[in-house]
Parts: sequence; C-alpha cells; structure tokens
Amino acid sequence: MENKTVDLIFAFTVQPADQARYEQALAQQLAITQTEPHVLSYEIFRQAEGSYCQHERYADEAAIRLHMQNTAVPLKIWGEVTTITHMTALGPLSDEFKQEFGMDSYLPYAAVTR
Repeated sequence: MENKTVDLIFAFTVQPADQARYEQALAQQLAITQTEPHVLSYEIFRQAEGSYCQHERYADEAAIRLHMQNTAVPLKIWGEVTTITHMTALGPLSDEFKQEFGMDSYLPYAAVTR
C-alpha cells in the first residue's frame, strides 16, 4: 500500500510589531484545524523571540489543499505577518503543487516506524 502522507516543515519569523496579529491568526487556525480529520498533526515550535518552526502532517496532498481552503482567512493574515526562511515537504506531491508553492519534496526512502 502506497503511503500518501505528506509532512510540511516551515521555518519562519514574526516581527515583534506583528506578534499580536500572528497570535490571533494562530488561534483561529488552531480552532479550525482541530476539526479537520485529514490533518494528522499540526505543531508549532518556538526557538527564540520571533523564530518558529511549524510541522504539519496531512493524509495526502488533497488534504493540504482542503486545509488551506478551510483556513483561508487566518492563512491570509499568517502570510502578511510571517517571513518564511525555509520550507521542506516530505512525501509525494504533484509537480503542479511543487511549482505553485516553490518547493521540492523528499520521497520516502527508508524508515522504521512504530
């Protein structure tokens, strides 16, 4: 059985002046995401003031697009207040998706999972 799961990892920054807007958008984003069964994991990590890493796991590429549609309002604000410094995809993505978002994806090669 082919694994269609896709992980997205973003490193980004938020300027101090935009922190309140980021927090509001994040609260909206999390509330919506909690209701989405196709979003398997959604985690935000904070390293230093204004420096973040976000890890998202989706059932497949269609789940990413559905999530983006469902969260369009807070995602717009997120895009206004963040600066992406690195973006990686792990798993199968269509060429169309990779071109649209300017990313490459790493395909499964070897793994041990529990």
